Amino acid sequence: ITIDGKDVREIKIEDLRRLIGIVTQDAILFNDTIADNIAYGMPSASREQIIEAAKQANAHNFIVDGRHPDGYDTFAGEKGFRLSGGEKQRISIARALAKNTPILVMDDSTSALDMETEHEIQKTLHGLNHTTKLIIAHRISAVRHADEIIVLENGSIHERGTHEELMQKRGLYYATYLSQYGAYTAPGVADSHKKEA
Repeated sequence: ITIDGKDVREIKIEDLRRLIGIVTQDAILFNDTIADNIAYGMPSASREQIIEAAKQANAHNFIVDGRHPDGYDTFAGEKGFRLSGGEKQRISIARALAKNTPILVMDDSTSALDMETEHEIQKTLHGLNHTTKLIIAHRISAVRHADEIIVLENGSIHERGTHEELMQKRGLYYATYLSQYGAYTAPGVADSHKKEA
C-alpha cells in the first residue's frame, strides 16, 4: 500500500495515524461532552470548528433542538449510551471531519442512519475534494457515486468499476442493486443477488 507513491511501511506509525481519519460502524464515544467527543482527534478545535463539523455530519440539529438539554455540553455517557445509534454515528463522523485528514476511512459508518440523513452526509463527503475516501458499505447508496467501486465476495474481488459500469455488467453488483431497491429481478439473475456488495 502506498500513499502518494510512498510505501506505508516506510512511514512512522504516528505519522500514518495523523493522515487517516476512521469512522467505524460501532461508534466509539467517551463519557465526556458531545463537544469533546467531536474534538477528540483535534483537541485544539474551537467551538466554531466543532459546530461546523457537526453541521457537516448532520448532527448539529439534534444536539441543539432540546433532546439533549445541555447541547454540546451534554455528556454522552459511557460508550455514548445516552445517545441513539444514529446520533452516535453522526458524532463519530463529525469527529473525523473535524480532524480534517487527507485520508478518510468509513467502515459501514452510516448503517444506523435513515436514507435522507445518509444522503445529506454523502453530499458533504462528495464536497471533500482534498480527501481520499475509502468507503466500506453494504448499501449501494453509500458507494454509488464513488470513482471506483470494488465488489468483494468471499474475501476476493468479484467486480470493479463505476456504478454505471457495474450496472451494465449485470453481475453481482447489479443483482444487489435490484434486491436493495425492491426492483424486479430479471430471469437469469442468480440467487446470489441476495448477497451484499
